[in-house]
Amino acid sequence: MTNLDLFADEQEYLGRLRTSWNQTIEGEGGHCPCCGKWGKVYKIKLSQHLALCLKWIIDHGNPADPWVDVQNSAPRWMLKSKTYPLLEHWTLIESKGARSGIWAATNRGIDFVYRGLELPEAVYIYDNRRWGFDEKVVQFRRCFGKHFDFDELMSAQFNWAKLRKEQ
Repeated sequence: MTNLDLFADEQEYLGRLRTSWNQTIEGEGGHCPCCGKWGKVYKIKLSQHLALCLKWIIDHGNPADPWVDVQNSAPRWMLKSKTYPLLEHWTLIESKGARSGIWAATNRGIDFVYRGLELPEAVYIYDNRRWGFDEKVVQFRRCFGKHFDFDELMSAQFNWAKLRKEQ
């Protein structure tokens, strides 16, 4: 008798496996029983640092050529943490190409900085893909005073009820 014999069909079996894996990655994280890869959903907030990175990219691009060679021209404070690509999860910036180091602010990014656009305060990321957004929203000016909190990032105590999952 195999594990599959305990379920009505293969879809039910796979569904239970997915549910179990989601509980693992939404909690403290764990290693996938199939491939051994570590998995965890991380909560990333739009912090002061990310807001400043977005503003820097906007200020160093221009309407005629919005692309900025961030890797070769950004200030040390921005490159030191290498977190600015996280802005892509809110679609605030876009890359010219994989690993190019060249980025541009999107219209949404410009609206966030200059036109009061409200965005989800946090994005949940799994395997470098957007898993969902927090229900709480924030404007650019409210990002200041919010610093990166490593303990919060690693916490298993997320309020998953407030998560809007991606479609």
